[in-house]
Amino acid sequence: MHKILWFLSVTYFLATSATETTFEKNGITFKKDEDGDYVLSTHEILVLQPGSIADVEDMETLYLIDEDFTDIQPGTFQNLPNLKKLIITMNKVPKIKTGIFNCLTNLTRLDLSANRISHIDSNAFDNMTSLQNINLSDNRFTSVDIHWFLLTPSLTMINLGYNELTEIPGNIFSNVKSTVPSILLFDGNHIAKVDKDAFKGLKVVSTLSLDFNKLKTLNGDFLRGLEIDVLSLKNNTIECVDEKYFAAVFVANSTDISDNHWTGTCLTAIETWAKEHNKVVKCDS
Repeated sequence: MHKILWFLSVTYFLATSATETTFEKNGITFKKDEDGDYVLSTHEILVLQPGSIADVEDMETLYLIDEDFTDIQPGTFQNLPNLKKLIITMNKVPKIKTGIFNCLTNLTRLDLSANRISHIDSNAFDNMTSLQNINLSDNRFTSVDIHWFLLTPSLTMINLGYNELTEIPGNIFSNVKSTVPSILLFDGNHIAKVDKDAFKGLKVVSTLSLDFNKLKTLNGDFLRGLEIDVLSLKNNTIECVDEKYFAAVFVANSTDISDNHWTGTCLTAIETWAKEHNKVVKCDS
């Protein structure tokens, strides 16, 4: 059964069934499932042009997965007032430009993982005031721009894992104002340095993970002022922590330091200190 729907002076052709609706605009076809999620159905598009996904008032979730996009142009997404989740994964996008997402002020989740992103404009996420969860993992960028999260105050989940980062700079989270504990993931990079002000501005962190990096020494300066539930430092190259820094390093309720290069005497000292101070420190290899 086909029908014509007039909405905002634009003609939409809908093929309806009991569980699925087919939606077409600008030569692009989507399938809308029974939960209201939109999935791209046209699979030959390499570049998303300005206005190509626009004027869909009931779109709350959009999946653009494994489509081989090579570019998303500014203005692609327009007049999507109820879009909350946007999943653009497993594509070939090399760059995130200002103007692609800035109009999505109600978006709460943005997943850009498993693309080929090597550059993100400084203002690419400006004015995304509702954004809570951003996933930038499994891409190719080598540094974090301190401006990325300046105008995203609601963020609580940030995944920067499996890129090519060598350090975490200072003040990148200074404008994050959410009262919900944050989850910060930096796993699988090449991080050897964490600035002492890297997490300045944050107060409560539920999980901070730096697994599979290249940290060699720790004095805890980048952890000061944080309340942390779980800190994970697995699979780095740490040999020891000076005993005078134990209280600064092992601030979390639970810390996993397994699979490093610990000396036996250092591990013994850490285990003794943790027991005396009622801290959980996992040291197993």
